[in-house]
Amino acid sequence: MSIRVVSYNVLVPIYADQPDFYIHSDPRYLKTNYRWNLIKSQLEQEITNHQNTIICLQELSRTLLSNFEELFNKYNYTLHYCLYGGPHNDYMGVGIAVPASVRVNKRSMIKIGSYIRSMTRPRGAAANIISQIRSLCDRLARKPFKQSIDPWEIAMARNNTLVCLHVTFNGKSFCIGTYHMPCLYDTPDVMIIHVSVAKDLMFHLADGQDFIFTGDFNIEPHNVCYRILTRQDFSDYRFPASNSYEISYRPHTKQILKSAYREKNNKEPAYTNYTHPSGMPLFCETIDYIFFNGRIQVQNVLKLPDEATGKSYPDETHPSDHIMIAATLLL
Repeated sequence: MSIRVVSYNVLVPIYADQPDFYIHSDPRYLKTNYRWNLIKSQLEQEITNHQNTIICLQELSRTLLSNFEELFNKYNYTLHYCLYGGPHNDYMGVGIAVPASVRVNKRSMIKIGSYIRSMTRPRGAAANIISQIRSLCDRLARKPFKQSIDPWEIAMARNNTLVCLHVTFNGKSFCIGTYHMPCLYDTPDVMIIHVSVAKDLMFHLADGQDFIFTGDFNIEPHNVCYRILTRQDFSDYRFPASNSYEISYRPHTKQILKSAYREKNNKEPAYTNYTHPSGMPLFCETIDYIFFNGRIQVQNVLKLPDEATGKSYPDETHPSDHIMIAATLLL
C-alpha cells in the first residue's frame, strides 16, 4: 500500500506583497489572489491525481488560513497546523493536511527552542566568575573585546515549531512530521543544534515506528547539516558547545534519515528554491526535502525541472519562491 506525500513552502503573502523586495518578479504575479489560484490548482492536482495524499505546508499564514481550510474541507481533509510567528510575518507557521482515509491517533506540536531549553541549565556562579576574569584579562591586554552570543541561547529563542502526527492507514501505523528550519546562515552553529535536535526528536516521537519528516530545512545537500541528517557517525564537524549552559543533550549519530529524491534518483533535485531578493545575490539551491526512516520504499517522485527559468520566483507559473516536491511511498 502506498501514500503520496507533498511538501510545499507556499510563501507568506506579507513577504510576496513587497515589490521592492522581489524586484525581479512581475508585481502582477506577487498578488495574493493570483498566487493562491496557482497554489490551489497545484494542490488539487496532487489530491485528485493520487490516492491518500498527505500535504505538508510551510509558511502557512493567517491571511490564507481560511483559504486552505476551505480547500481541504472540500476534499474531506483535516488541517493540523501551528502558527507560531508574529505580526511581522503574518503569524507564519506549518501544517499537515490528511484525508479521511488516514486516521490521526495523536498530534504533537513542539516548539524546538523550548524543547532545547528543557535540556539545558545555566552554569554555576564559578563559571560566571571565570568568564568575567577572562573578559577583564582581554581588556587589560588591550585586545579587541566583543561579547560573543551563545548559539544555544539563540537556538532556544526561536519559535519554529515541529508538527508531528501519529497516524494509521490500512492498519499500518506511522508518523509524519513537518518543520521549517530557522534561516540563520550567519550562525551555522544554531542550525546544527536545531537540525540535530529536530531529527532526534522525530525518532523519539516515532518510538520505533516508521516515519516521514518533511519541510523547508534551509540546508543544501553539501551543507554539514544535511550530512548530520543522512550520514551515520558523521564526525567532520564540532558540535556546538556553550559557555553559559550545561547541556544534557548529546546527538544520536547512529540515527539517520534517507531522502526520497536521492533514493529514487541517486541525487537531490537541481533546486527547490529560486529567488533574487533586493540587495541579495541570486539563490538557486535545494533546501526542501522529504526524509524518512524505517521500512518505507520510494515508488516515485514528482519530476522537477533541471534548471530554473526567468529571473526569479514567484513568476507567472510559480506562485512561491519554492517549488512543490512530492513522493509516492510504499509502507
